[in-house]
Amino acid sequence: MSIPRSPTRWVAIALCVASLAGACSRSDDLTSPTTSTTTTVAPADGTASAPSSLSAASDTADVPTETTDDDAAPVSLETTPPISIVDVVEVGVPGLDSDDEFCSAWSRFAGSFQVVAVTAAFGSGSPEQLAALEVAAAPTVTSAYRQLVESWPEELAAEADLVADEFLGPFARRLEAARSALGEVGADDAAVTAIESAWLDGLARRDPTTPEFVVDLSDDLWALIDEAAVAFAQQRVPFSQDPSLVTDVQTPLTSEYLAVSCPDQGTLSGQEVETP
Repeated sequence: MSIPRSPTRWVAIALCVASLAGACSRSDDLTSPTTSTTTTVAPADGTASAPSSLSAASDTADVPTETTDDDAAPVSLETTPPISIVDVVEVGVPGLDSDDEFCSAWSRFAGSFQVVAVTAAFGSGSPEQLAALEVAAAPTVTSAYRQLVESWPEELAAEADLVADEFLGPFARRLEAARSALGEVGADDAAVTAIESAWLDGLARRDPTTPEFVVDLSDDLWALIDEAAVAFAQQRVPFSQDPSLVTDVQTPLTSEYLAVSCPDQGTLSGQEVETP
């Protein structure tokens, strides 16, 4: 069964416009330009809590059906004290074009998680639509994860296995299943590359002052994504109910490195930062 989509997908998300102050609120202004068709992508239950981080160990494809507590902590990759001053980025996820391979991969991975997690927490669409969003993100997330592991900084060697398996691993494994679903419905390398390119374009254009995220693809590619989403939704519990994504794993060396060395300076991992 396919979910009808327009070539331009508008994903209704509550952006952390005030993320520099550690605050995030839902925007009710979800109106798209009059020249585009608007589609809201998110779970039916707008009150569902998103997972608190990208962590928790699970090497298997199956996820327990038990859900986490409804009062789970707000979406955050890590909770650490304020450590730096960050300028507001007007457009785009910071660090996507960084010359540092580790930092650019981090921006693609964490920026994608942020889009999915906030949509799951604050959106009003169906579980099938959120599954389609994860499938659209899958090529970007899985390739970014591989690059993160391959370009891991020497000074973070002590946390390498912990971060790869428990901090980044759960979301990477979840979206690896989504990417596999794409292959199973006939998406070839060219289709996967096109989906990844469109997702990256969306991250690069993301406006932190609006609740809209654009993934611009043809009807044929959306049909593949929607078909894969049906299979993916049968394999995995909804994003906001996945217990493997909730963890309190501590990675202080990695958190400090991201805040000091990467362009986002910790904002993508949910760290609070001081503003002038």
